[in-house]
Amino acid sequence: MEVALLWPGEERCVTLPNKGGHSQVEYSYRTEHGALFECVCESEEEAHRLCEDWIMRQERY
Repeated sequence: MEVALLWPGEERCVTLPNKGGHSQVEYSYRTEHGALFECVCESEEEAHRLCEDWIMRQERY
């Protein structure tokens, strides 16, 4: 995945075509502190859930 530029607090979600006829989403989010989360998922909802889980783990440490 390549993210040209995301400002803190900004997210990016792009739908990618899949060979099996199902689309996937490429999701990126930069936290207010500058950490970058990226994933490829089956749906935007799944990507948001994974990002929220990742943010919660980041806050613990």
